[in-house]
Amino acid sequence: MNETLPPAPSFRSLVLSTIAAIFLAVVILVVAVLPAEYGIDPTGLGKRLGLTPLSLSAEQPANVQAIVCSDMAEQWMDSVKITVPARSGLEYKFHLLKGARLEYSWSSDGVKLYFDFHGEPKGDTSGYFKSYKEDTDIRSSGSLTAPFEGSHGWYWENKSQRPVTVLLQTRGAYRILGLM
Repeated sequence: MNETLPPAPSFRSLVLSTIAAIFLAVVILVVAVLPAEYGIDPTGLGKRLGLTPLSLSAEQPANVQAIVCSDMAEQWMDSVKITVPARSGLEYKFHLLKGARLEYSWSSDGVKLYFDFHGEPKGDTSGYFKSYKEDTDIRSSGSLTAPFEGSHGWYWENKSQRPVTVLLQTRGAYRILGLM
């Protein structure tokens, strides 16, 4: 039994293989991972390949953009930008257990919106909901201690002729349900 080992790779071939692997990893990152995971598509190939829609979860649809809070003094737990279409309305919700606390602050980009901050008990099929605050304004803030387990959040209605962006910042004990 006479076994011969293949020759050891040269330093040059190792360097070239490493460079090729890094290049391939960057291409995969830019073309596939960023569009599919984060909705970032610098080349446009992610959209053409059908990868961009994969980044949209139930918590973050196309008209909701997660942002990072740069003001660390405020230390909100979650921040999201929500686009309310012109002459339309939408709901954004959180699931809270009974007694859970939700602190919030939201503001529009200068246009007054009709809003109803309300909650719906888990499992209720009667259509019952409890309004906590209803008004027309460009901003609102406060806190809620949930009187029951269920979905709690806002209905915003935009009566203007242009889309309006809402910045919603929250902290507390909740699970994000997102747009409903």
